[in-house]
Amino acid sequence: MPTKIIYDAEARYKFMLGVNKIANAVSVTYGSAGPAVMIQNVADGLMPIFTRDGVTVARSISCDDRAEDLGARMLRDVSGAVSREVGDGTTTAIVLAQSLSRDSMKFVEAGYHPVQLKQGMDIALAVVEKKLQENAVTGVNSDWIEKIAAIATKDEPGVGVLLAEAFEKLGLGSQLTFRLGNAREDVLGIVDGFEYGQGYLSPNFVTDKDRDIAVLDNPYILLYDKEISDLMDLVPILQDVSAMGRSLVIIAEDVIGKALSGLLLNQAQGNFKVVALKPPGFGDKRENRLKDLAIMTGGEAFIGDFSTKLEHIELEQLGEAKQVIVTAEKITIIGGHGDPEKIKQRVNYLENEAKIIQQKKPGDGSPTGNKHDFEELEDRLAILSGKTGVFEVGGISDVEIKERMVRIENAYMSARAALEEGVMPGGGVGLFNMAPFLDEIIAVNLEQQQGILLVQRALKSPLQRLLSNVGVNSEVVLARLEGENNPRFAFNTQYKHYGDFLDIGVIDAVKVTRLALRNAVSVIGTMITTEVVVMHVPDMSIMDGYSPEWAAATREDPRAE
Repeated sequence: MPTKIIYDAEARYKFMLGVNKIANAVSVTYGSAGPAVMIQNVADGLMPIFTRDGVTVARSISCDDRAEDLGARMLRDVSGAVSREVGDGTTTAIVLAQSLSRDSMKFVEAGYHPVQLKQGMDIALAVVEKKLQENAVTGVNSDWIEKIAAIATKDEPGVGVLLAEAFEKLGLGSQLTFRLGNAREDVLGIVDGFEYGQGYLSPNFVTDKDRDIAVLDNPYILLYDKEISDLMDLVPILQDVSAMGRSLVIIAEDVIGKALSGLLLNQAQGNFKVVALKPPGFGDKRENRLKDLAIMTGGEAFIGDFSTKLEHIELEQLGEAKQVIVTAEKITIIGGHGDPEKIKQRVNYLENEAKIIQQKKPGDGSPTGNKHDFEELEDRLAILSGKTGVFEVGGISDVEIKERMVRIENAYMSARAALEEGVMPGGGVGLFNMAPFLDEIIAVNLEQQQGILLVQRALKSPLQRLLSNVGVNSEVVLARLEGENNPRFAFNTQYKHYGDFLDIGVIDAVKVTRLALRNAVSVIGTMITTEVVVMHVPDMSIMDGYSPEWAAATREDPRAE
């Protein structure tokens, strides 16, 4: 395949065009008063996607120019990284990245060394992150959670109350899953469930492309501690599961080669619904984890040198659950069909094992080994004893429900982040307050100093963009905030009034804001230090003489001659 090479200024200019296309489309959704974006569905005839979620908008945009699309891709990755970790803050990251890219390109064109600029940006980032954590307001309560949820959901009534209830009943390490409801109102339910940190083996297993998750209702669950490489070994199980009109979750050491490609092909053709992933734990601990899963789901774990071959496994030996949700990072199993008495016995056994480790005297065994064994038992107990919340998102139509679901899920993750690291003034004010701290830094050279200045300017951009979206004179608001000299003083862009950020409900999670800034600085630092871009150019000559209209009319393809 031929290649195209782009150098220096041209490469960075192309990157900048791609960044601006993404940022200009996404930033209109910024803030509680930000309007929505309508995205044409890739499938003809289906309803368009209606969203106020920044990462959804970013993912929908691609550029015809391949070099521009590389810049756009970097920004899409920024928003995706923030979304995966903390849900909210995607648009903040994009607004920060656009400001950094615009100003940094000017300095690079003026002759400043990009590596030195990046080092200055990294110095500023470290200072701001430290100050954000030092100035965080901790002790988050249910009232704050409601206000955080209101901001993240564009002021959805009642969502914050349900999220606060979920945290109260489930705790900070709560497992809360979201699904389409059957009524106009939102409903929160607490059910038996658990999760662990392994995601699907291929993104092609995804059933909900808007949320990048696989959702299987009432599935069978195969627990297999060996590698599966031949699809034919799975055919009897798949036929039995399909005959029951059910789906299948495969938890195995690995699924590779023809087995993986065959599963993906059959799922794409709609023959059956399946998802494959790895078991929890590593080494000898994996065997115990699989046995725990078997007890939780009422199935059998096939471990070690078992006599039953894969193709001879019966449906009665498989586990079952009400619902399984798999993301790129984790699986959540809701309503496992395990026997409550057997689960209770397993819990009691593990609790006794944990007590034995705790009662060991100094010098009795390896302290490090004892600690690891105890932590492993605690983790297993948390899974066996776990409960999960199910948030059924209501609405009038599927379009409305899906759009609300994204925002409510973001609100949950934002509230969780607030409980972890505390809160700060929202609406861009918290970052704006960080700018004066960078005045105190003296870098080793002028170029690094300019890198610090780039971040200082970018810290003001989220607030300026929010004010622009609601038609407020930014100079007036900025002057008022600076004049107060109060780190808790903020401006509510929706109702256009000032006050203590907790009182007026303008609250951001420190972790969300911190990660948005970190990802923005990282991607722009990479962008400005790129000197050469090598791209593969596809050979389009194969399409010469091809007419889609003619091919559809004649059922012939001239390329086959």
